[in-house]
Amino acid sequence: MFASAYALDLTLTDDQRATFEACFRAHRHKVFRLGLRYGRGSETWAEDLTQEVFMKLLQELPVLTDHEDLGGWIYRVTTNAALSKLRRERSWLGFLEQMVSEDREPEDEVGADTRLELSETAREAEKLIASLPPKERIVLSMKVLDGLPQREIARALHMSEGYVSKLLSRAWNKVRAAGWDVGGEEAEVNRE
Repeated sequence: MFASAYALDLTLTDDQRATFEACFRAHRHKVFRLGLRYGRGSETWAEDLTQEVFMKLLQELPVLTDHEDLGGWIYRVTTNAALSKLRRERSWLGFLEQMVSEDREPEDEVGADTRLELSETAREAEKLIASLPPKERIVLSMKVLDGLPQREIARALHMSEGYVSKLLSRAWNKVRAAGWDVGGEEAEVNRE
């Protein structure tokens, strides 16, 4: 069990702990199956969703009043968490697809082959970004996806602007080394 789950577990009464364990045993397979369905068969995706749902139950159990109908609550939380996760992923892939398609024809002229190529390119970009060390991945994502300037990234992460600049530079170098043309991105980063 993760440290945060352990800390939450310590705040539960014996009755709440028993309710959680019974609920977990009764609903974990259903939550996992829903995760498989929403996550297009990805077991990792389904496991992440299952963990998220039961962590939410651990957090909310002390304030939930109707422990008899936790099945309905679990289903709603599972559905909402899955939809949120899908929206985040779609926005990430959509953003990457848009980045790699700037030099392409207008959307209404894009054929199925081009869309497939863009989708594959976006997945490759996502895989590359996911392979970056965590700090570089976070800083690059905050810069590119959220459009934050270095100063705000540094403030949000409690890092110096120089360290953020160093992390961004490393990340861009790895992206470039993987064969991606990033144009003047790093120059824009260093101008701030």
